[in-house]
Order: sequence, then structure tokens, then C-alpha cells
Amino acid sequence: MISSLVSIVLVIILSFFILLSILFIYMLVTKMIQNSLRQKIDQHKEELRAKVFEYLYRQNQDILEQEWSGKQWKAMEELFSDFADVVQGDEVQERITLFANTHFMEKYKRNVLHRRWSIRMNSLYAIEDFQLKSMVPYLLNTYEKRTLSQEERRQLLKILVRFQTNHWEELVKESNWRLSEFMYRSLLGVMTERQFQEMVTNFDAFPEYIQLPVLDMIGIEGKREFMPFLEDILRISSGEKKIRILKALNELGYSKVLEWIGHVDLKESSWEERLMLSKLLGRTNRKESLLILTEFLSDTNYDVRNNAAKYILSIEGGANHLHQVLETSADRFARDMAEEWLQRGGQIRGR
Repeated sequence: MISSLVSIVLVIILSFFILLSILFIYMLVTKMIQNSLRQKIDQHKEELRAKVFEYLYRQNQDILEQEWSGKQWKAMEELFSDFADVVQGDEVQERITLFANTHFMEKYKRNVLHRRWSIRMNSLYAIEDFQLKSMVPYLLNTYEKRTLSQEERRQLLKILVRFQTNHWEELVKESNWRLSEFMYRSLLGVMTERQFQEMVTNFDAFPEYIQLPVLDMIGIEGKREFMPFLEDILRISSGEKKIRILKALNELGYSKVLEWIGHVDLKESSWEERLMLSKLLGRTNRKESLLILTEFLSDTNYDVRNNAAKYILSIEGGANHLHQVLETSADRFARDMAEEWLQRGGQIRGR
């Protein structure tokens, strides 16, 4: 019985060993084939680089009529992609697009329908790099008939935006094409100034999940020309939108908060709003801000209290003000925070 069991175990171990050996040999052979293919493509790239340069920069159009082997075509595609990444000048870009339209477009039409996601995505990236604007109608018609991944939707919308396709803004706000906030910020980052201005001009026409990234990008990219716009919508905004507006204003170095904060009901505001207001007040560097920041020293939220004390100390006369809070305030939170920041600033020694 024991010997029979041992035999079975040995057979299983041997089977696993043979299976792993076959798998290892398969992976080794596959890797060798891939390395050999890569080496041949790189060799063709070096051989063809001068021809591509002559075509792009000296307008020698012989390569438009030439035929190449499969590996040479792959080398040509990679070479044109390399040049597209660093190209400067509309004329050179037009020649890249002409070659790609002539020789690669049919391949990309097939590949955007490929069952492998990576091949579909690489084709979309190439369409963008080569500026194949003639493929836009095909892409739209094709993708209306199938389910897209988030990444495909983002890349297709990016293509439409960068090519400034008619009615691109309608497609951006189409609910069936909804993206994550991160992807919308990425999309907004590639827009021209005119396109971004259109997003701001038609702000109310977009759903909030697009409005929020627009507000973020105003702050992230330092678009100070939109400060009046932020001021206008701040008065009628609430919730998350209001927080994003205040955050954008803070990133832009906005310093007019004292002109309207008296109309804000601080008791009804969220702690995130009060946190952003404390940062804006600190940027004013004016003694008028001290009174409101002192109120924030008694806030129920630690971050609000902490920022209030930090910015009080940064305002001229702020250290003396914190000393007064420490000595006279009836609120324990305010006293503790004042003492902590006075110690950080070297204004008092620890007790």
C-alpha cells in the first residue's frame, strides 16, 4: 500500500517536472524568436533611417513608392513614430501624416477592431501620433457599435479633442462616454487655449463630473485669467463644487477673500470649505484676517485649527496675537493650538 502511494507521488512529481520543462523550453524558444525579430527590426531601422530623414527634411519622396518586407514595414512604422515624437514644424508633420495615410491606415482600421486590447490601444496611440484625421469618421462609426474600455474612450476622446473635430465638446459630455476624473483632467490638459476657453464659456452646459476637473485644471495650470469666472460661480455654488473653486483660487494665489467672506455663513459651511478659507485668509497677509482665523482656532476639525494657527503666525503681528489667544481664550482647543504653533515658531519654550 505504501509503495503504491509512493509510486503515485513520484509519477505526479515527474509529470509536473516534465510539464515545467516543456513550459520552460517553450518560453525560452519564444524569447529567442522575439529577440531575433527585435534585432532584425532594429537593423532595418538603422538601414532605413537615412531614407526617412531624406523624405522628412529634404522632401525626397522615393520611399512613398517603394515596397518593403514585413520586418521593414515594422521598422518604418517605428522610425516614423520616433520622428513624430520629436518633430518640429508643420511641414514635417504633414509629410509624416502623408506617409502614414498612404501606408498604415488600412492596418490601423483592422487593428482598432482586434480582439487584443493592447493592439487596439497601440493603434489609437499611433493614430494620434501620426495625426490621421481622416480616420475620425471611421473611428466614430466603428466604436458606436461596440463596448469600449475606459482607456479606449479616453484615447478616442483625446484624438477628437487634439484633432479639433467638429462637435468634440458634445462627445466629451456624452454620458455614455463618461470617464474618471483623472482621465478628464488628462483630456483637459491637451486642449488648446481656445478649446479650454470653450469649456469655461459653456461651463453650465456640462455635468458636474466634468465641471469639477475643469475647476481643478484652472488651479493646476495656473490659469489666472479665469479668476473672475471663479469669483462669479463661487457665489452660486455649494458642496464639492464650492470646495474645488476655493482650492483653485488658493492655487492661483487669490488674495481678495476679505472682500466677500463677511457674506459667508461659516457655521453652515463644511470643514473642507473652512480649511480652504483659512488658507486664502493666510495669503492676504493682512491683520483683518486675524479675527476670522481666530474663530477657526476653535473649530471642531483639527486641520482647520492647525491651518488657522499656521497662517496667523505668518501674518505680521501674528505671534503677538497667538500669545493673546494663549493667555485669554476660554477655548481649550484654541489655547492648545496657539501654544503648539508658538513653540514651533520658537516664540515660547515648551512647558
